[in-house]
Amino acid sequence: MIRKLILSAVIATGTLTGLTAGSSTAEAAAPATFDRDRHGVRFEVQVRYRGFWKTYGTYRDRDDAQRVVRMLERQGRDARIEVERDRW
Repeated sequence: MIRKLILSAVIATGTLTGLTAGSSTAEAAAPATFDRDRHGVRFEVQVRYRGFWKTYGTYRDRDDAQRVVRMLERQGRDARIEVERDRW
């Protein structure tokens, strides 16, 4: 019985220590990208429609825009991402 209590306490302490150490490490290891989440940067997804490019949607995050492009390409459409920066 005492062994089970001691083992449970050690496992709980190890789990809590691992969770707190993992979250602080993840924040420190975030990659720095220049186009991501920057003020004034938009990612515009364009689709080729009858020979010209038509705007499908505008996104603030490059990952969201890439997901939409992959979805459109799976549907057989020709799609691309254009990066737009505001002047202000």
